[in-house]
Amino acid sequence: SVGKQLTARVTLPLVAAGIASAKMAMDFDTSMNKIVSLVGLSRETVEGFKSSVLELAGQTARAPAELADAMFFITSAGLTGQDALDALEVSAKAAAVGLGETAVIADLVTSAMNAYGPANLSASNAGDILTATVREGKLEASALAGAFSRVLPLGSALGIEMNELGAAFAAMSRTGTNANEAATQIKGIMVSLLKPTKQGAEVLDKMGLSYEGLRTQLKEKGLLDTLQTLTEKFDGNLEETGMLFGNVNALSGVLDMMGSGADTTAEIFGKLENT
Repeated sequence: SVGKQLTARVTLPLVAAGIASAKMAMDFDTSMNKIVSLVGLSRETVEGFKSSVLELAGQTARAPAELADAMFFITSAGLTGQDALDALEVSAKAAAVGLGETAVIADLVTSAMNAYGPANLSASNAGDILTATVREGKLEASALAGAFSRVLPLGSALGIEMNELGAAFAAMSRTGTNANEAATQIKGIMVSLLKPTKQGAEVLDKMGLSYEGLRTQLKEKGLLDTLQTLTEKFDGNLEETGMLFGNVNALSGVLDMMGSGADTTAEIFGKLENT
């Protein structure tokens, strides 16, 4: 009887645990080997990553295979060495506090670093901005990651900081706008300021403004300051606002942020500025 109980309660669970551990080790090695075969990093470099990845798994309670999968995305994005390890650490810690899967977060972090350049935006900065965006808005991190990536290249080109883009997502989500809709609206606003139209130029000239001046203001003073200037100049004239932001998505985004909730929008932008 004792033997049967030991078999059922001790031996079999130990065997199962051993099988599970062996499978986890195989999954981890498989994911790390993909970095060699598909990304093209040397085996020596990847072997050097392994101890750091395993140590991070212990610190964050994330499975080694999950972190290895995220490292594959990170290295595929072109990050190497300490930049890659920093991106993985930030992504794993964000995942540990409930912001989603490590690989999904790593995808956004690396996209942001590539858009702005690692010298201008570190992995920790990108992770902080993502966390603050989720905290201040009503967005799931998993949905935000893909949507956020759609506006990063254009935002960077116009000189709009990542924290301002995050603030725009958070502000729009407060009124029920989902991540994909917010991305479309934010992109529409940026395109409206980037690509001049005849009627837009006429409206701006009437107010003593110009496309070139607005783009300079975007770079020097930021997105919120630029939208506040336009809101003040338009003074509630929706027809003229629509002539500048001819795209319905852009117009919706401006009215969403700068309408009755303008004070809340300003507050959110202030919080995202100091993440």
